[in-house]
Amino acid sequence: MLEEVAKQNSVMETKVQEFLINRDEEETKLTLDFAKQILALELEIKEIKADQKEIKAEAKANGVSVQKVTKAINQMKAVMKANDMDLLELETIEAVLENDVDIKTQIAELVKKD
Repeated sequence: MLEEVAKQNSVMETKVQEFLINRDEEETKLTLDFAKQILALELEIKEIKADQKEIKAEAKANGVSVQKVTKAINQMKAVMKANDMDLLELETIEAVLENDVDIKTQIAELVKKD
């Protein structure tokens, strides 16, 4: 009887170890798959950024004001992302700041070209 209990315990322990090994192998496989997917996307992003750089250089060579166009696009995106409450709050804050002479003077000093 004792031998049978020991044998069952041994079988159970073996099955637990097999389960843990299989689980570890599955987690390892999932981890590697995830890493490969992320790296593939990062490589695509790197290629796209290189393409963007090339397009910008070509546009600049053709006389396009690349920095200003990029800035305008980014500002347009920011406005589209903002919700109406954020825009209203921003307009209110700007109005308050515009009406303060000290702030306007300080800003004028900051943007003044020497």
